[in-house]
Amino acid sequence: MIVKCGDDLRQELLAYQLLLQFQAIWRQERVPLRLRPYAVVVTSSDSGLIEPVVNAVSLHQIKKNSQMSLMNYFIKEHGDVNSEEFLNAQRNFVQSCAAYCLICYFMQVKDRHNGNILLDGEGHIIHIDFGFILSCSPRNLGFESSPFKLTHEFVEAHSFHVFNRGSSTVRAMRERFHMNLTEEQLDTFINELVETSMHSLTTKLYDGFQYLTNGIL
Repeated sequence: MIVKCGDDLRQELLAYQLLLQFQAIWRQERVPLRLRPYAVVVTSSDSGLIEPVVNAVSLHQIKKNSQMSLMNYFIKEHGDVNSEEFLNAQRNFVQSCAAYCLICYFMQVKDRHNGNILLDGEGHIIHIDFGFILSCSPRNLGFESSPFKLTHEFVEAHSFHVFNRGSSTVRAMRERFHMNLTEEQLDTFINELVETSMHSLTTKLYDGFQYLTNGIL
């Protein structure tokens, strides 16, 4: 376990509980989306324990150590693009990336730089550090306006080209589910979210800010 001191882990615990609920719903409905919730134990208002995520490395470390694009890293680790291992890893990446895109959208997860996004040995994306969710953002600036983080590098790996405001926060989360839309309208809406996220200027600027201030690639 990771011992945390000086950090309020109650947001992390809430995120863990919500991820478990999403995971249970998707399993019940047999939706092939994959999350990796990690356990959180709050021991006081500024300390607690976090389950470590093993066999995974951050996208920042991958880019820093390999100097490769995500697609080339996948080829290096999993072989030719037509091999069974590569296709399995690619499927794992797509299913986990889609799951966390939904999580980031519904829960409004912020601070999504490449140090907080991991990739495991089987190709799964894993998001960590849920200290900023719902109505919270770093310094409360609300800078990351994209629905979720989906960069062109993520899309290339997919091979698609082949609580600060109480009731208003809960209401906004409920509205993001768009329960009144038909399936056709939902398809259109989700496609718009994908396009908006792919071309988000604030995502690029936030990654640039993290590189300049913290050296995160």
